Amino acid sequence: MAFSKTKLIFTLSFLSMTAAVTSAQAQSVIEPDYTHEKPLASTAWYVPQFSEANKKADLDFIIGMRPHHAGALSMVNDYFKDKKGTSVRLAALARGIKHNQSFEISMLDKIEHYMQMLKYSKDAYFKKVADQGLAQKNEFIRLPMPPIQSIFYYNDHISEEDVRFAKAMIVHHEGALIMAQDYLDNPDANNGYLRQMCLDILRDQKQEIALMHNIIKQYKGDADAVKITPDMIHGMDGMMHHMNMGGSMKHHH
Repeated sequence: MAFSKTKLIFTLSFLSMTAAVTSAQAQSVIEPDYTHEKPLASTAWYVPQFSEANKKADLDFIIGMRPHHAGALSMVNDYFKDKKGTSVRLAALARGIKHNQSFEISMLDKIEHYMQMLKYSKDAYFKKVADQGLAQKNEFIRLPMPPIQSIFYYNDHISEEDVRFAKAMIVHHEGALIMAQDYLDNPDANNGYLRQMCLDILRDQKQEIALMHNIIKQYKGDADAVKITPDMIHGMDGMMHHMNMGGSMKHHH
């Protein structure tokens, strides 16, 4: 009886810790506190002294990141269409990637719309570059990734297709990390909304990469023998010179 009580206390503590981790992963830097009880409205996001160079920095990022995100969606669709994946964790992660990045694409579309509408004058310093509250307005709830280690996935079965998809998605995610960091390092990139979006991308996709490495590590077969090819990695036009096909990124400055 004492053992069962101890086990119950441990389980409840573990569940509480897992919930806290999941909640933290679900938070967004851009909109961390939205709930469905608040008014479904958005507010304008302005930046001061927005120039043509600032506009170019934003559009360059959008032109690169939007098809990259779309590539992640098509990779997830292919993964589920093949029906050879067996990992519960990787399937949950793939669903989260599709759900969350679909919404991020809509955010990028909205920002591009404002970029195209911008007109410049000597007297107008503040320019509207985004809408804060899009998640609230669209009733979007970010899907968290499954925890890297959990008793619920103790017997998670990893297939060769899971390893192949994870390796390809790691390379794909590393491309997003490059673009997000490049935007943050660009002195002309002063769109606060996009900068916070990049911070979300860096945090979320680094966590997802760690999970996929963990899944590959738990594969019972020879993970090194599972190869990926460029055609498995979608939306990477202009990015492949940063990569190698072993599932990792070349050193990037």
